[in-house]
Amino acid sequence: MSEHEFEHEREHECEHNCCEHDGHCECGHEHEHHHEHEHEHGHSHGCACGCGGCAHDNEEEEETKLSLTLLGVSAVLVVVGLFLKSIPIAQTIVGIVAVVLAAYPLVFKVYGDIKARRFTEIELMIISVVAACCIGELRDAALVAILYRIGEIIEDRAVENSRKAIDSVAKIQQDYAHLVLDDGTTRKVDAEDVPVGAKINVLPYERFPIDGVVESGISTADASAITGESLPITLGKGVEVKSGMVNGKDSVTVVTTELFGNSTASRIVRMVEDATEKKGNVQKFITRFAKYYTPIVVIIAVALAVIGSIATKDVASWVKRALVFLVASCPCAIVISIPLGFYTGIGAAAKDGIIVKGSIFIEAFAKAKAFVFDKTGTLTTGNFEVSKITSMSNFTEEQILTLAAAAEYYSSHPIAKSIVGTAPQIDEKYLSDFREVAGGGTSVVFDGKRILCGGRRLLETEGIETPDYTDGDVCVVFDGKIIGTITLRSALRNGVEDMVEHLRDQGVEHIIMLTGDNETASDEVAKAINLDEYYCNLLPEEKLSHLEEIKNEYGKVVYVGDGINDAPVLASADAGVAMGLGTQAASEAADVILTNDRLDKLAPAHRLFKRTINIVHFNLIFAIVIKMIVLILGAAGYAPVWLAVFADVGVCVICILISTFIGKAKNSFFDTIHLR
Repeated sequence: MSEHEFEHEREHECEHNCCEHDGHCECGHEHEHHHEHEHEHGHSHGCACGCGGCAHDNEEEEETKLSLTLLGVSAVLVVVGLFLKSIPIAQTIVGIVAVVLAAYPLVFKVYGDIKARRFTEIELMIISVVAACCIGELRDAALVAILYRIGEIIEDRAVENSRKAIDSVAKIQQDYAHLVLDDGTTRKVDAEDVPVGAKINVLPYERFPIDGVVESGISTADASAITGESLPITLGKGVEVKSGMVNGKDSVTVVTTELFGNSTASRIVRMVEDATEKKGNVQKFITRFAKYYTPIVVIIAVALAVIGSIATKDVASWVKRALVFLVASCPCAIVISIPLGFYTGIGAAAKDGIIVKGSIFIEAFAKAKAFVFDKTGTLTTGNFEVSKITSMSNFTEEQILTLAAAAEYYSSHPIAKSIVGTAPQIDEKYLSDFREVAGGGTSVVFDGKRILCGGRRLLETEGIETPDYTDGDVCVVFDGKIIGTITLRSALRNGVEDMVEHLRDQGVEHIIMLTGDNETASDEVAKAINLDEYYCNLLPEEKLSHLEEIKNEYGKVVYVGDGINDAPVLASADAGVAMGLGTQAASEAADVILTNDRLDKLAPAHRLFKRTINIVHFNLIFAIVIKMIVLILGAAGYAPVWLAVFADVGVCVICILISTFIGKAKNSFFDTIHLR
């Protein structure tokens, strides 16, 4: 590839102060500097590019320090005011300054909400502060503002931390490449401009920008960002590499097999970014809830103050009750804990090589009572292993295996490779006249004698009487006579038996297999891993039909597959799980992807998603119950302002802390409760 084919070269080195005022980072990513939850606080969050030096981050840190300083001063003034009761004017001045220092940022946010024609919990706080000031309760007004602002800062930090695992996924993309030119030199270019089939040089400890195959060089690669596995991969000529992997200490030259936008890292980043946009039923409920809740609460509070004041002539008392009602009714704990829980779950899964495309699929995965599996390539590796050799002559088992290997020596069929790999070494000089019958088997002349190895079709073709044997077994014929059979079984994936057992322990009631394989092979696998039922000899459209029947019978269903033929079934399931990123059709149709191609990650993913849903529902119920209690007490005049603040800020902080349990390896309480 010549140099003139590229019109420009962009440098993508992330330096300090790389972020511009328009919110775009020169590292090549666009960043949304806002919360994803419904009630906006007006704060910005750090650049997700991972450069670690954006001016925006520094500005936010300075803003937080200033806010905490002013809140500290305000809190000190509230305490000072307690000692100025004998000097009313001084107490009033100190109280006003404390309120202003604590509440002034809220005023700007209210202005922004008014311009945007929205009504949020910030308006509730401002109304509460103003109402407290009007009845002379400056200390309560300052207390409400201080505690709300502290809770807001804690909330912002919690959301930022929960998003780090998600935002850090962007780091696996390297958006430049060292293109090898025709003269052997390299040029740093935009990875998006590198075509398929081009040569790129990957330097030591640099990320692979594009999927490809190693052409030259020997090194190792760290694939943990892609698969979650820490063991290095040895690189050499012909080894496939994925974008996002980190090269070892030596340079390698790679021939690209994909465009940048379709490479593994780009697909992972795109799927994770999209995940936050696909809301589950709980999140959709919260969105609707927040839209109508705040105006209703204000109307109730105003009615409480007006009607109570008119009825009792005690304006101050009823305004204070309305104040408590407003503060306690703030929906922060509800609105923040739900998306925070899902962010944490999505992030924890991504760190373990599990990509989930949205909270709606977390819900479906967690609630599913039936798991349906493809067989070949999913429950099994796609390879075969010799499980039994039956002699029908005076030949020994080893002799039968050796002769079968001779017949299969030149075949590329997986069964042939398994037999040859199990048998002793074959000397090619004794082999001649190799033949292969499609779908039947093979034959070869071995030391002057013809050997046949295959199934019933091959025997019938050769005019050999078929014995009474199990379909699926391989018959071995030597010099026109059947000497024995070889039974093969599909090699199960490592940990598949434990995976099935763990799913049952976690509440999955039905584990089913749908396969196009024959009944003998299917039955063997089903018995080996203790499946509840299976359906075999299925065409892709028949798989789809059976899945619909299973959904109708058992409710929500998770389907796990790996191939192109699984794409329709993956898309039809409530949650489709794809094995690895190799098959694009399957990974695009799936809702959850096991990037490391390890089925033993399925049960931990199920446990994580169940824990996520349990905690989300626990937080929701907890927040609503506490608020209802305080609201009733407040309306009756039995709840002080501090208790109302606890019902808002305190409950919010507790829900945030509970959400941190989602990322834990195990938490028995939240793994066992059933709140769905």
